[in-house]
Amino acid sequence: MKVKTLMTRDPVVVELPATRSYALEVFKKYKVRSFPVINRKTRELVGIISIKRLLVNPDEDQLAMLVKRDVPLVKPDDDLKKAVRTMLEMDYRRVVVVDEEKRVVGILTVGDIIRRYLAKNEKMKGITIEDYYQRNVGVIWKGTPLKAALKALLLCNAMAIPVIDDDGNLVGMVDETDLLKDSEIVRVMKSTALSASSEEEWILESNPTLLFEKAELQLPKKPVEAIMNPDLIIATPHMSIYEVAQKMSKYHIEQLPVIRGEGDLVGIVRDMDLIKVIVNRR
Repeated sequence: MKVKTLMTRDPVVVELPATRSYALEVFKKYKVRSFPVINRKTRELVGIISIKRLLVNPDEDQLAMLVKRDVPLVKPDDDLKKAVRTMLEMDYRRVVVVDEEKRVVGILTVGDIIRRYLAKNEKMKGITIEDYYQRNVGVIWKGTPLKAALKALLLCNAMAIPVIDDDGNLVGMVDETDLLKDSEIVRVMKSTALSASSEEEWILESNPTLLFEKAELQLPKKPVEAIMNPDLIIATPHMSIYEVAQKMSKYHIEQLPVIRGEGDLVGIVRDMDLIKVIVNRR
């Protein structure tokens, strides 16, 4: 199967020059995690901007400084297996589809492959997720403040994280987009003490302080349970890739908690895990 069969044609792009604030509004409008970035004059691909890069760099307003430039590229006639292998090798959720002039003609995401291939391929009914889901996952308590929850997401290098209650029971999921909805960039005053050389002993005596303005990502002072999604869509280890892909497609989600027995959390299955079956099959 060719990339052009599954790709999204003529995707929304962000043109440079642009600001961080503009990109945030685009993310909120289209509810996706990343966009191709192009040069406004030449229309050539510059790279990709993601929600995560905006979240972790609140003090940088020029979008050009936040763009990831080393991104996976494919051509429309490349084989799907090549595109998937590229995604997995670079640990990237999308490949940008370009023409010979390096102009964006499409984008192929993990979600496209789930919805348009795995969820419709009945051959996947015979393969369970047992060998594909993640056993070692981070969790957070429902009372965790949002700022700490964001830190946990970044440390886990995850898009979403399971939420548990006081008894360790799974009660919800929270992801990057949940946090983005309630975030805002504020400017705050910071201070730092000035250092001195031996010729500038007056500085040590006067103990001067430098004041400067800094942008910070601000999140409301409320717990994770206030914004988490409590309506859990779950998987079990013996579900087929076909079933799980259909759930992901139907509910527009990228990961499902995996439970065993009477609701015991044993892992998480991501869409990135499922596409491995494409390169594993002979």
